[in-house]
Amino acid sequence: MDDPLLHSRRTSAALAAGATPDLLRGPSWRRTGHGVVRPADATSSDLLDHVARAVAVAGPHGVVGGWAALALMGCAWFDGRTPSGLRPVLVHCPPGTQVRRRAGIEPFRGLLHPDEVVHLQAYRVTSLARAVFDEMRAARDLRAAVVALDMAVSSTSGLPHTTLRRVRSVVDAHHKVRGLVQARRALDLGSERSCSPWETRTRLVAGLDADLGRLEVNVPVFDLAGTLLGVVDLLDRRRGLVVEVDGDHHREREQHAQDNRREERLEQAGLVVVRVSALDHRDRPALVRRLRRAAGHAARTGPGTWTTLQPAWWHAWPGARAWT
Repeated sequence: MDDPLLHSRRTSAALAAGATPDLLRGPSWRRTGHGVVRPADATSSDLLDHVARAVAVAGPHGVVGGWAALALMGCAWFDGRTPSGLRPVLVHCPPGTQVRRRAGIEPFRGLLHPDEVVHLQAYRVTSLARAVFDEMRAARDLRAAVVALDMAVSSTSGLPHTTLRRVRSVVDAHHKVRGLVQARRALDLGSERSCSPWETRTRLVAGLDADLGRLEVNVPVFDLAGTLLGVVDLLDRRRGLVVEVDGDHHREREQHAQDNRREERLEQAGLVVVRVSALDHRDRPALVRRLRRAAGHAARTGPGTWTTLQPAWWHAWPGARAWT
C-alpha cells in the first residue's frame, strides 16, 4: 500500500480486513472522518487526509471528481483551498453506490459516462476533461469557470492537462445538468495558452469590461531582424498593445530586472506596454480605465518595428516548444 491515499479506509472495510473495534479505538488508528479511519503512523497532511477520506468513502464503485481528481492527476493549480478552508470533494455515485452527504463529501448522482472514468491504483477518478467540466459547472461565476478551464487545459504551464476539444466533447455529451449553460459560455472564452489564473482574469477584464476584444495569449514577439523581443502575456495585435501580468515571482529582484529590460525592448519597437498585478484587480473600474487609456495610446502610436512572424531559428530552438 504505497499510495498514502489508500491508508484511509471505511471503518467497515478495516473491520472486514481483520481489525477489531477495540483496535480501531486504540492509539494505532486514527479516526479522520465519519466512518473513516487510517493508521496513526501513516503519511498525513490536511489536504491528503481530506482527499483520502473521499477516496475511502467512494470505495471501489464511487468516482472522485472535480478539483480533487485534477489534483490527483498532477494538475497542481487545483488544491481545493479557499479562505474558509478546504472545499468538499465531489464523489460521483453510479447506480447502486451508497454515499451519503457528510462533512467534506459532496455526492453527485448525475450521469457519468464510462469514458469519463480513469482508474488510479485501487480507486477511480474522473478524466481531466470531466473533472474540469464539473469545476466549470460549480464555479461561483463565469470568470471563475474560465479560470478553472484555462488551468486545466494550459499547454504552457508544464503540468498535466487536457484540451479544449476534449472538454467540449464532455460538455456536448451532457444535457439538463445544473451549471451546463455556464460551462458552455466558459468554453467560448477559454484558452490553452494561459500560464496563470491572474493572466486569465486580466484577459477577461480586458475583453469583457474594457471592450478590447479577444487578446492573444503568450505570444512570441520579434523585431524585424528576427530577434526575440519577448513572449508577451497578452497582445492586442491590432492596436500594438501588450498587457503584462505580474505574479508573485515578478517581485523577485532578478525577475524584476528581466521584466524591465524586456519592457524596454518592446517599447523601443513601438509597442505600448501596461503592467497589471493582482492588487490592480481589487479596483476593477480603475483597471478598466488604465487598459482603455493604454489601448487608446497604442492606437495612436502607429506601426512599429515588431512582428509575430516566427523566424526559422525559432522552430528549431528547444526553448520555443512551450510557446508553440
